This record gives sequence, structure tokens and C-alpha cells, in this order.
Amino acid sequence: MAYAGGEHAREDFCKALDLDPARVYGVTQVHSRLVLALDRHSPQDRPQADGLVSRDRDIWLSVTVADCLPVYLLDTESGAFGILHSGWKGTGIVLTALTLMKERWNTRAEAVAVVLGPGIGSCCYRVDEGRARVFEEEFGGAGGDYPLGPVVIRRRRNGSGPADPFLDLRAANARLLAGAGVRNLAVCGDCTVTDERLGSFRREGKDYTRMIALIGPKPRV
Repeated sequence: MAYAGGEHAREDFCKALDLDPARVYGVTQVHSRLVLALDRHSPQDRPQADGLVSRDRDIWLSVTVADCLPVYLLDTESGAFGILHSGWKGTGIVLTALTLMKERWNTRAEAVAVVLGPGIGSCCYRVDEGRARVFEEEFGGAGGDYPLGPVVIRRRRNGSGPADPFLDLRAANARLLAGAGVRNLAVCGDCTVTDERLGSFRREGKDYTRMIALIGPKPRV
């Protein structure tokens, strides 16, 4: 992951990594749960979606992020891979991706390695009670695996008064992945709001720094 700030910056970034920009596919992100499967014959037209998966060894996949989570997936058996943009509206996109990979390449969740990249942390993602309740009802629930704890955390300011709700996007994604059968999960705990090395819409405002998250094919052995 590195900074990207427009098409020219994106191309420069790819070239700095010795990647042909024509081999790097992206999407027009709409904060959805839509995931597309691509290969080298797919058009470079940036379709509306928030995730991409492939098994083509000749292309790379990308999304941009700046508080929302980048989610990296690798099927360690087939070599299929994917990259997702998962914000609060798109939470659940991991299940869409796993379903599509199963349909296309018979991917088993138990064989998928997942990395949750840097994003806004529960330390900073305060929301209103209505949003928190909807998020908790859909992604919290009763019972099940909570590898990273609750999906909504309530804290009182200065130890008094009403508790404010904070979302934990990593916890929600981890719970969904665990429920689907994924056991190989790595988590980057860096918060984009508090870590000024990272781009953050919430910290920087409308002129925020976009970051690009990339994933490529499993190396041939």
C-alpha cells in the first residue's frame, strides 16, 4: 500500500514498483458489497464495484482507501486472490468475495488467507446511535466467534454522561470471516486517523490523501 493522488500518480506508483499500469485493474468505488471476477481479457473500464478477484497470473488488482479497510485475500490452494474496499456501508463484502471465489474456483474458506489492512480504528470511529444499532444488529448478533471482540464499543466521555458508540470495522470483518470458516487471518492495527503517515478522510477532510491497495498473483514455484 502507498499513496495515490490521481491517474498520473497511480501510473507513477505502478512504474516505481516495476508494474505495467495496463496490468493493474481498479474499480469505480461506490461503497457497496459488489465484487467482480476479472482476467487479462477484461476491459480496463473501471466498473462500479468495491472488490475484485482473479486467478490470472498476469494481472494485479487494486482499490483505493482512506479510512475504509483494504481486505486482501489469497486462496492458498488454487492461487486465486482478491482485494476489497470495506467501509461501514460495504461491511459484508468479504462474504460476497468468498462466495464468488467458491463459484469460480471452488475456493474453500479454510484455505483462504486474509489480511485486514490499515483503516479507521474503533478509537476514532464514533457514530450516532442509530447507525450503531443497525451495524450491531447485522454484524454483531448473539453468539458465534468474535476473534477481535465486539463490533460496537460504547465509551463515556471523561468517564461520565451517556456512552457514545464507536464502530470496529476490523472486528465486524473478523467475525464474518470466522463464521464463514476462515481461520488464517492477519490484522494491521494501524489507525488511519491517528497515524499521519496514512491517508484519512476523517482527519484531512475533502482534500484527503488516497491510498492504493494492491494484490498480485501467487508466485510460481
